[in-house]
Amino acid sequence: MILVIFGTTGELIKLAPVLLELDQRGHAYFLATTGQQVDQIPTFLHQFGLRQPDVWLACGAEGRDLSVPADIPGWLSMVVLSCLREGPRLRQALAQGPGRGLVLVHGDTMTTVLGAAFGRTLRFPVAHVESGLRSFDLRNPFPEEMNRRLATTLARIHYAPGPWAAANVRGGEVVDTRSNTIRDSLALVPEGDPPLSLPGRQFGIVSLHRFELLRNRPLLSATLTTLAQAAQRTPLLFIDHSVTRAAVERFRLEGVFDETRFVRVPRLPFFDFVRLQRKCAFVVTDSGGSQEECFYLDRPCLLHRVRTERREGLGENAVLSRMKIDILRDFLDDPSRFRRRSHLPAESPSKVIVDHLERRGFAAGGKRRMLEARLG
Repeated sequence: MILVIFGTTGELIKLAPVLLELDQRGHAYFLATTGQQVDQIPTFLHQFGLRQPDVWLACGAEGRDLSVPADIPGWLSMVVLSCLREGPRLRQALAQGPGRGLVLVHGDTMTTVLGAAFGRTLRFPVAHVESGLRSFDLRNPFPEEMNRRLATTLARIHYAPGPWAAANVRGGEVVDTRSNTIRDSLALVPEGDPPLSLPGRQFGIVSLHRFELLRNRPLLSATLTTLAQAAQRTPLLFIDHSVTRAAVERFRLEGVFDETRFVRVPRLPFFDFVRLQRKCAFVVTDSGGSQEECFYLDRPCLLHRVRTERREGLGENAVLSRMKIDILRDFLDDPSRFRRRSHLPAESPSKVIVDHLERRGFAAGGKRRMLEARLG
């Protein structure tokens, strides 16, 4: 029996094709969430055709996404209390359900570490999807680099998205999935138009939300000013993340936007955002996940960060700005120069993972009512 623990929409997006593969093969698993990003979890599960969580270990900060550091203590306390309360029943389900017991986590969030620690507390092996990514700098990105290293220490099975990531893991069982499961997630998105009025045939997308940028007023101001200047040549759609909107308002930078060239648009569900990326000419982002998406979609990408733990696209379609405005400006002069040149592996990473789970006896057939009976 497999217990899958996730907390953010980013984790869910990349776990979705693995869960769908388990469903397709008739394997039982139990789905638990910490609700670290609670707002869109039900919508995303519905879009992917997945069931709602079997257990909510927490529900964000008073029912909304964690957005500021002050939200963390209350959320963390709720997760710990829920793990203590649900632990005996989950341990029984893992022990008595079909197949060997396993706890499956993903990525580099607080939930990744909490889920892995909970698995060890339950005395079952932990498998970590997207293992082995490294920036080799604990400060950049923080706390993700620390979370990845802790997850590697706690896990016994490491699903690494490529040979470079696999080489960074020492100890335990390392499985090279050849590419990232986001590739399978993108393939699940049907063709179609995003629910937005597009500003012409050529446009770019801007998605910035990391605190390294948002807490630095001079850098944020210089970044937005540079983007606004570039938008006079190619219109830009600016994704209005809640934390980004708060920073823009706090620093009184609303004046750089307009309604035709540099346009603020709401954050979109995953399927709609992928459809938007398929239509765009390029992306400016500080998200490692978007870096990966742009690689598999073959879209020019400027990654506005000091370091990245991901290798997808670097030297091809992706440019790392190192937070330097001149690199951002150079990219915006002609993004079309940057395209993917690598050939994608033939294997589906999600199928590689489920094949391994089957071989090791963790994925086994079973009906969900068996879970319901055991968990009361």
